Amino acid sequence: MRNFLTLNFLWFCVLSGGAQGAQAKDESIPDTPTYFQTSDYNLSGYTNLTFNAPAGDKATLSMDDLSLFSVGHINRGLNPFLESEIGGLTLLQQGGNPLSAGSPHFVLERLYNDSYLTNKLSLRIGKMLAPFGEWNLIHAAPLVWTTTRPMTTYHGFSEYASGASLIYSGSQDSLPDMQFYVQPGGEIHPRTLDTVVREYEDVAGFHLSWPTGLNDKIGLSFQHAQIKHTNAQQSLVGINVNKTYGVVEFEAEAHLTHISGSNDGRMRDNELGTYVQGAYGINDQWYLTGRYEYFDARSYTRASENALIGATCKSAGGSVWKIEYIEQHGQLMDIQTGLYASFSRLF
Repeated sequence: MRNFLTLNFLWFCVLSGGAQGAQAKDESIPDTPTYFQTSDYNLSGYTNLTFNAPAGDKATLSMDDLSLFSVGHINRGLNPFLESEIGGLTLLQQGGNPLSAGSPHFVLERLYNDSYLTNKLSLRIGKMLAPFGEWNLIHAAPLVWTTTRPMTTYHGFSEYASGASLIYSGSQDSLPDMQFYVQPGGEIHPRTLDTVVREYEDVAGFHLSWPTGLNDKIGLSFQHAQIKHTNAQQSLVGINVNKTYGVVEFEAEAHLTHISGSNDGRMRDNELGTYVQGAYGINDQWYLTGRYEYFDARSYTRASENALIGATCKSAGGSVWKIEYIEQHGQLMDIQTGLYASFSRLF
């Protein structure tokens, strides 16, 4: 368990782009699998293959992600970061021919520069992952416990912010880690409408994180946004918790959203999402996983619930195998009853 958590922590340093102050230049490129690395640049990534067999629907084998990260550490003012990916390529579909179930899509996940104002304060400008909760920041397939992603971690808020962000690292004093961000207008290179729940603009928010141990933390998030193409806007507050007890790790997130204005097709003015997830380490390779999620969406009269049980195997070289079964009840949304599995690898 501790080895897997350490890998998560190291890769979080890479995925964060080293925005923990000027002294983080060397530590932010840890000893992880990389495709290309020099003293100033690092190129790496991961791939994720998924097998989905939802009940009453066709089984599919897909390349869910082929993602590349490029990190540059040049000086205090110039430290670019780029993450892009190709996803959604269905390789095989039950009853169909290979590669016949649609085209893949390109996603610009992040494109920004970090300027280290002090050893603890950084200015980030560009397109970044919105720091709402924990999963949205560390959602790369090899770093999470399950093949399926809880709806609570993406469904009700803007996953991205295109603009400016101030990041403060308070790990050496009594203050929490803090990130404040603002996006005037729309998102840089947004995803296509068939791959998102809704679009947002004029996004602003913050995230506070209090470390309570090596891998334990408590986080508080807030985000306000205009819902694009409507007269509605929303404000939401969220909390995330990570806690480890020996070979058992727990994590949970919850957020409550209030929507105002009109013309967005909602059934209610409030939305609630929450999940709790656990992982039990059998040994250094095998882990049992479980999760329960409750999501009461604004657009439906009934809430959606799902329960998961599965297993994860971490092999040498950064490869991770996962298999899980999900039972879904209530309103059918993004997660269906069925069997899901994946293979992901860092490179």
